[in-house]
Order: sequence, then C-alpha cells, then structure tokens
Amino acid sequence: MNKNKRPTIATVANHAGLSVATVDRVLNARAPVSADTAERVFQAAQAVGYFAARLIGQRIHERRPTYRFGFLLLGTAKAFYGQLADAIDTAARRQGHANLGCQLEYVTDRSPAAIIDQIEQLAVQCDALAVVSFADPQINACIEQIRAAGVPVVALLSDVDALGQMPYVGQDNRQVGRTMGWLLAHLCGERGGSVGVLLGGYRFLGHQTRVDALQQYLAEQAPRLHVLDAVINLDDNRLTEEATLDLLARHPDLCGLCVVGGGGDGVISALRQRPPLPGLCSIVPESTPLSRQALSDGVLSLVIDSQVALIGTALIDVLLGLQQQPAFDAATQRVFVPLQIISRENT
Repeated sequence: MNKNKRPTIATVANHAGLSVATVDRVLNARAPVSADTAERVFQAAQAVGYFAARLIGQRIHERRPTYRFGFLLLGTAKAFYGQLADAIDTAARRQGHANLGCQLEYVTDRSPAAIIDQIEQLAVQCDALAVVSFADPQINACIEQIRAAGVPVVALLSDVDALGQMPYVGQDNRQVGRTMGWLLAHLCGERGGSVGVLLGGYRFLGHQTRVDALQQYLAEQAPRLHVLDAVINLDDNRLTEEATLDLLARHPDLCGLCVVGGGGDGVISALRQRPPLPGLCSIVPESTPLSRQALSDGVLSLVIDSQVALIGTALIDVLLGLQQQPAFDAATQRVFVPLQIISRENT
C-alpha cells in the first residue's frame, strides 16, 4: 500500500462518524469514553485497516470490567440444554461491556442436598448465578443466603419463588400453558376426547403453571376436551417414551398430547413406533433437530419454542445489570421471552 494512503486517525474518525479527538482519547487513553463509543472506534479501525487497530482492541479489553457468571442447567433434555449453553456462550462473547467468563454446570442428582452443593460451589467461584431448579424450602433458603451475601441469582426458565420476587429469565409459563390450550381447542376441541400431559414435576413452578393454565383454558373454552391426570416424566426421554406408549394404549379417545417440560424426544420416539393416530394433536416444547424432523415427517403437530438465542441474550443482560443494580427491580430483572409456534409449514 502507498504510504501516503495509509489510514490515519482522521480516516478512522471519518469511518466511525466521530471526531479525531474522540478517536485519540480511545487510542491513547487520554480521557474516559463510553464502552459503545470505544467499540465504534475499534470496529472502524479494523474496517479501514488502521495499523493500531489491535492496540485499540487491547486497550478496550483492558478497560472493561471482568466477571465470571455461573449457570446451573439440568442434565436431562441434552439437545435443548446444549442449545441453551451455546446461546449463553454466544451472548457472553458478543456483548461489548465486560469481559465475561461462563461456568456451566449440570444437575444430575435432583436431591435438594446435591443441588444446594452445586449452587454453593458456583457461588464461591462466580460473581452471579443463573439457576434452573424446582422450588424447595432448602434450595430457596440457600439461594436467599447467597443473594444476601452479595451474589445475585437469576431463576432461569422456571421460578423458584412462587411470588416472583427474584430475577427471572424465560417464557411467561402461564402464557405457554394457555397457548397450548388454545391450539388444542382449535385443532381437536369440536370432536372432544382425552388430553395427555407430561411434565418434569410439580415442584418446577414453571411446569405447574403451564399445566394449570392449560387446564383452565380448556375448562373455559373447550369443555369437550378432558385433561387426564398429568404424568411425571422427570424430563427424561426414556420415561416419556414409556408414558406416551401407555397413554396411547389406555386411552383410545386420546386426541391431544402435550409435554410441558423436557422429554419431547421420548414422545417422538413413541409416536414413531405406532401407526399414525388420526387427529392426534401432539405438542412438544423446544425446536431441536429431532423435533424439526418429526414436524417435517408429520409425526408431531406443533412445537412451542422458547427461542434460546433470545433467552441467552436477555440472561447475560440481566446478569450484567445486577452487577450495577443488585436491588430487586421486577421491571428490569424479570424478562419474559416471547414464545414461537412452529409447525410443519414454518420449520
């Protein structure tokens, strides 16, 4: 490149739409600038090939605060939680306001004592936590102690506080349940029949809320549909497969089948083992390669997806905000990510 045409500070400033003085402050740390402005300068320096772009990036990195966030996810529903873990990691890398480290752990033992041990270990190592857990007096007490000690905790996907008095990121679970009810009412409400429901467990407040909302909607709007006693599947695919086969065998009038937590792959496996049941409306949560293929094959009717990319971004934003504003604020710290209904036609 001709030396007379080498990019200069003025070139960077022009590309960024900023003054030369602002670029100089970023490059030489002469005065503080906002993180967003510094990032604009860095992006412009890279775009025009400015020789000090790498130095600018290093200076920005050094000025950012550094945090380590811990995430406790469930060890079941591996396809979904793998997608969620990737979404969290991507959101952490893309944000430009702090240097973030993400420590992900998985619940394999669902006893309260084991979960408490995992939460406490993460709290020692991290600046804030996001936890997928059921509500339990001992677990809730542990979380409150950790919050009181100055480590913020966000309930992820399912509240652990029935009153909603702590940060939360996930779907509006009442909305999910009523949406499932609406879909069932419109697809099979006229002819009537039984509806099977599978859930991880009633101690997961999100699951309980979904089931309650589903039942309430059908009682109000589709009384010809009879909701069977919910079956606990522990979010396990094998148990869900067995439970689904049992429901199909015992209820010849089964017209609806809903999974409100994990285990959707088990439903798919069960439905593939039997001849197609005409008119059966099957709904599972989470868009995964397996559920998308099942939709395409006509094995499943619908998927209600929680949009993990949006959850990952919202979660990182809330955890970062808690570093500056730890006091509970429902308006900014309880984030409901919109659901997405996926059918064969928009897979």
